[in-house]
Amino acid sequence: MLKSAITALFVSTAALAAPAMAQDAAAPAGAQPTEATQAPAAALTPEQVEAQNKAIADFTAAQQAQAAGNHAEVIAKLEPALPTIREIVARDASNVQNAGFLASALTITANSQGALGKIDAIAPLYAEAAPQWMKVYEADKANAGVRNTLVAILVNLGNFSLSKQDKTAAKPHFEQALAIAKEGRATDPASADLANAEFSSLIGLNQSTGEASYLEAAKPVGAELREKGIVSAANQPAVDAILGAA
Repeated sequence: MLKSAITALFVSTAALAAPAMAQDAAAPAGAQPTEATQAPAAALTPEQVEAQNKAIADFTAAQQAQAAGNHAEVIAKLEPALPTIREIVARDASNVQNAGFLASALTITANSQGALGKIDAIAPLYAEAAPQWMKVYEADKANAGVRNTLVAILVNLGNFSLSKQDKTAAKPHFEQALAIAKEGRATDPASADLANAEFSSLIGLNQSTGEASYLEAAKPVGAELREKGIVSAANQPAVDAILGAA
């Protein structure tokens, strides 16, 4: 059986920004709500506005810290902000911008935990982020950054489950990743990220189910990766294992 690879996922969340700062607890009569303040019918209390604005400011500071490689500062900023960001999402579960805000915050936190060597902290954060990324992806399937982030998180979740010998939990993650990777490749066939994700998903499904058909399906994808010179470091051992050393 091929050994699964667990890799810390360092993805860009630059495509998504935090919501705009909340201006007031209640908008003046007759004012038109902005995109960021639409949806919840009830006005925010002054305390909620203050907490939301602080969470947005801390998220921005965390992004800057991540860019500078200061992962301890990322954790220091984002972990206290996550409860408020979760509350923002809970006020309106249909708000895609807020879903992206939480997904980005969770992913940045997970990546920084991984960079600090706290591998076991990654999976719970990715598991919480995945359905939020799914909301954003379904609202804008042409957003390559969101799509690639979601697929990579799903593959990593599958690999985490395999590392715990939980094949039942791993299978749906790989199935989702494979479906999204194939859908993306139909419109973006040159994407190296999606090609590697398709290969990873097929290998993961082979390991999760024991079905040889997935391994057979992975072989031409692996050959394509090798021919184009785009095999990821995580996939290289599996490509060599099923195709032979180059």
